[in-house]
Amino acid sequence: MTHKNWNDNKIEDLLSDMPDISDNRLKSEILERLKQDERLNAPRRKKSKKWMPALIAVAALLVIGLMVPSMLSQNEVSMKDQSAESKTMIQDTDSQARGASLENEAATEEKMEMDTMDRSSTMMASETGGIRSFAVYPEDVVDSTLFHLGLAGDQASSVPVTFIIPNSQIEKDFGFLEPTSYDLYNKYADRLDENALGFQEYHPYKGDIAADDHVIIHQLPQGHGYDMASASTEIYLNSLQDTFYGYQEVRFENEDGTAAVFSGAGQQSTPLILKSGRNHFNYYLIEQQDGQQFLSSNFSQPQLSVNEALQQMKVKPNDVFHPVIPSTLEFDVKVDDKLTTIEFEQPLDLGAMEPEKAMQMVEGMLLTAASFGEQLQFENVVQQEWNGFNFSQPLPVPIGFNPLLLILK
Repeated sequence: MTHKNWNDNKIEDLLSDMPDISDNRLKSEILERLKQDERLNAPRRKKSKKWMPALIAVAALLVIGLMVPSMLSQNEVSMKDQSAESKTMIQDTDSQARGASLENEAATEEKMEMDTMDRSSTMMASETGGIRSFAVYPEDVVDSTLFHLGLAGDQASSVPVTFIIPNSQIEKDFGFLEPTSYDLYNKYADRLDENALGFQEYHPYKGDIAADDHVIIHQLPQGHGYDMASASTEIYLNSLQDTFYGYQEVRFENEDGTAAVFSGAGQQSTPLILKSGRNHFNYYLIEQQDGQQFLSSNFSQPQLSVNEALQQMKVKPNDVFHPVIPSTLEFDVKVDDKLTTIEFEQPLDLGAMEPEKAMQMVEGMLLTAASFGEQLQFENVVQQEWNGFNFSQPLPVPIGFNPLLLILK
């Protein structure tokens, strides 16, 4: 020991002085107390039950057996829904395709109608030279119907015009083709926008208009104003002449059915004999206040012969109408059956004239000849073909005047 021996000695002395420890309890008593000690009563580990995995597997199979039919049913419903949706989409696509097809057909039909209207209703410029036409020819009326009408011009005159309406529109409006001039007038006259065309609002006629076989009957109301002055009566009668093609006469009646009396004449009116364009008129240039130019007769004054009518077209008849044939142009007129030959003394060079004036001259002469039921052939023209005309053969016979676009309100 070291310098700490005194402590060890002291410890030994203390230990020797301690009393002896003894346990006088019986072993059985100690054992009993140990059994009652909860700290020593730890629970034993339970034995694993070897049948549990099998039970779990069986339960899993049962669950799968229940779930699979349900899942299959849901898949079948889903597939049906997808099939229905697909069928609906196909139907919608088909419907859209049919709709697009119908729209295309409608657009095609509308385009055809517009092409017809553009070609035949306005004819503001010919396809060959961009020159406006003042007449309508049979070739212009393919699958179309002519609607003739006399419009009230600015110069106290009736200006004959022609609307060319596609037959598809005619069938839509009437339910049938080939309506009469009376049918056409009743259908379109009250809807025509005359102001938009540059004319006075004149149509429809006042009173009631009826058709009886080949006769037009106009029942005039009191105060109709058509006999207010000689100019009023002239416009009225000439517009009837320019409108009702295919009829023989117009009768004028009062509302009670008696013959009407025009105050200017002071006696009962007589029927107006209709000529359907065979009026023996010659045609001049007339200009509206808005600058529009038309070919029209000189206040419907008839001429004795086609030769006289053509020769007079070189002379200005009044302040309203202007000649369409140059005064210096000399030509001979030879009538042979239904063909009238115009032979110019000097070669006629249409290219040396203003295109529109040349067109007015040629078509004015054609309209004048047609008014006599004659067809023209020109001789000694420099151009063999010009603006759609072939001067090596007889020229086409016009069947209408001043084509215009049908503008409805």
